[in-house]
Amino acid sequence: MTHRAVSSSQAILGIRPSEDLHYEFLYFYLSSLKEEIKLQGQQGTQSNLNAGMVKGFKIPLPSLQEQIGISEVLNSADEEVEALEKSVFALKREKKALMQQLLTGKRRVQVDTEVA
Repeated sequence: MTHRAVSSSQAILGIRPSEDLHYEFLYFYLSSLKEEIKLQGQQGTQSNLNAGMVKGFKIPLPSLQEQIGISEVLNSADEEVEALEKSVFALKREKKALMQQLLTGKRRVQVDTEVA
């Protein structure tokens, strides 16, 4: 085994979940509290949490199987949101290209002169 020297910022706080806490469930739970956590963070150029703040968190724990199920549903939702965001981005890019073609006259709009 090769060992290498590493360094990290002092602003990193590691959390090691216990056996009855699924790591993805913890991630989603803490993500849901993002705004509240930001308010508790130490102010400066970057707000940080410290170990004392994290130790005070009370996390309601369903069974491990339910935590895993919740995480799977939320991961699926995240994947769907990401796919929709990509679709919206592609449509916006297509709209921009079409607008450029219309505004430069490279593409013409056919106007119906009949009045309904």
